[in-house]
Amino acid sequence: MQTVFLFNWIAGAAGLLAFAACLGACSRPAPLPPELQAVRCPVNRPEHAAATFVNARVTFVCVSKELADSPYLLKCDLTSRPMICEDDGSILLSRGPDGTIYGGLLPGEHKRTDPEALYGGSRLTLNFRKDPPRTSTFEEEETDWRFLIPRVGTLLPPGFQMVKGALCDRRATVLNTGTCNLEAKSASLYWHISVSIHADRGTPISEEEYRAELESWLKLLEKMVKDPAK
Repeated sequence: MQTVFLFNWIAGAAGLLAFAACLGACSRPAPLPPELQAVRCPVNRPEHAAATFVNARVTFVCVSKELADSPYLLKCDLTSRPMICEDDGSILLSRGPDGTIYGGLLPGEHKRTDPEALYGGSRLTLNFRKDPPRTSTFEEEETDWRFLIPRVGTLLPPGFQMVKGALCDRRATVLNTGTCNLEAKSASLYWHISVSIHADRGTPISEEEYRAELESWLKLLEKMVKDPAK
């Protein structure tokens, strides 16, 4: 009986220590820098919080109050049972034609009631994880449909290293967007970064247009990620 009690006590103590460690690594961050304060959040996701993934501190804007109150859940798949928590995550931000930044999709984008109202806007999609993907996500080759933009690595935040890309659509696709994909790594995370420009299907999108959006979004990325965490 004493052995069982001791085992349960040790297990409980270990759980409390792990929870305390997570609370130290996952928290509401200090006041946001002006660039992130400019992000407009949906009414049901007005908060922000941060979590440590491996050794990187990542700030999430426009999260629910529940996530902000329990930021360790930023590392978890809330739909899995049992819940799986790992060192990977994703972030989606959008910029409207007027330059306003939104957390998630642009207003009305999910309904696609007026796609023309989105033209001139853009979107940043970040997927990050501890290790590179086991299979290649895209081939670094120019085709009739895609082209490579050189020297994009110079636009990455300090501490980020280009791995491959940026491979970009020559013209907007059936989804009314043209997208650039690139992969990079920071000190402890591997990143798949996509920047999409809203345009009418078939509209050519130039290197200059892509480069301007990449430069703007990657400057924002610098404010969201500290790797290693400081």
